Amino acid sequence: MKFALAQIALYTYDTTLGIGSLLMSGVMDRFPNLKLLWSHGGGTFPYLAGRFDVMHKRMDKASQKNVATKTPSAYATQMTYDSIVHAPKALRFLIDIAGVANVLLGTDYSFPPADMEPLALLKAAGLSKADTDAIAEGNPRRLFARLK
Repeated sequence: MKFALAQIALYTYDTTLGIGSLLMSGVMDRFPNLKLLWSHGGGTFPYLAGRFDVMHKRMDKASQKNVATKTPSAYATQMTYDSIVHAPKALRFLIDIAGVANVLLGTDYSFPPADMEPLALLKAAGLSKADTDAIAEGNPRRLFARLK
């Protein structure tokens, strides 16, 4: 696709559709111990969470069947996200929505648009040493027990 629009928009769109489908259909309610790690910083879900909530509230739940019991944004802290958002403000917003404990360092290496210096993004976002250490090491070790 011209101008790398697939990497810019389609990858994050697919991630957003995946999150929306799982959340809206009540998967998180049926499987409360399910651990999900979303690439691309959760796509656009963190930024569209309010829109998801409005549509969840307004939908005809009887005709949709298996609908989430809570608003989609209420599940944001039950999922984890990689840090590949390529912008300090976007990373801080993701942390505000998901919580620092739910963000893990990511690179997308060797696929474009890989973040070749992921720790530099954490620094540019002005994160504390404790938050940087959590994202870079503590959170992955907690989520992936074999890394301990």
